[in-house]
Amino acid sequence: MHPQVLQIADWFKQRNPMVKIGIHTNGGVGRNQTYVDLAKVVDFIAFGIDGLDDTNHIYRRRVKWDQVMSRAESFISAGGKAKWDYIVFEHNQHQIEKARTVAATLGFSQFNVKKTSRFLNRKHQVMPFQPVLDKNGNEEYRIYPPSNNKYINKEVTMPDNETLLQTKISCNAQRINEIYVAADGMVFPCGWLHDRLYGPEVESTEDYLKMKTMLKRIGGSLKANCRYVDLQEIVDGEWFRIISDSWGGPERLERCAVMCGACINPIGAQNEEINYKD
Repeated sequence: MHPQVLQIADWFKQRNPMVKIGIHTNGGVGRNQTYVDLAKVVDFIAFGIDGLDDTNHIYRRRVKWDQVMSRAESFISAGGKAKWDYIVFEHNQHQIEKARTVAATLGFSQFNVKKTSRFLNRKHQVMPFQPVLDKNGNEEYRIYPPSNNKYINKEVTMPDNETLLQTKISCNAQRINEIYVAADGMVFPCGWLHDRLYGPEVESTEDYLKMKTMLKRIGGSLKANCRYVDLQEIVDGEWFRIISDSWGGPERLERCAVMCGACINPIGAQNEEINYKD
């Protein structure tokens, strides 16, 4: 959590009292007093807690259970609206109902069982497991998807290329009027497209090359960066138009078809029990 998170949230509220601010965190960092103060400013905090004291750390590495609970209790006791996000894996699927009870006892307003799409990797390949690596890149252990059919995300699959080329794209970010501003100032319709430009995993994909070509067409990446161009100008300008125009033709991004196409909906299927806009 940013050391000035309280001041940042307060800045937004001062400039637009109608704005809604939500924070998503694993609860692994931050002073308790910060959570107390945030209760007076933000509309909610969604705590990503994937298990109980003996399992949460398997996915949320190095996060200490007692500290997460203490921070959540501090926030709730101060009047904050807390939501519990529970990503289901094989190792924690047996604890869901017990965790739901703990959440109710502590005063969480909602308990969200997430049918994870994390086994569809950045290259859109379906993975039987996710390796957990140490700081040297060596595999320590593996995390597996749930075996209980009730908690499996049925949308974690990959249609054939022809289907991806033909599927109707309905941009979720456009529908709910959201944009994504990256830490480096780059502006995208959503975080899923931001993901296409960063990291060696995606540099060999067609999406990466297509987005580089799109940026070249508008005069370079600085033209899509709010540190150099007015945010409104970016959203209303050529950068967003080129992306939306691509949905109807062969230059469409595979990422758009996978995340917002009519053929599958892996992200939408994750959060069937909750709407963060409520």
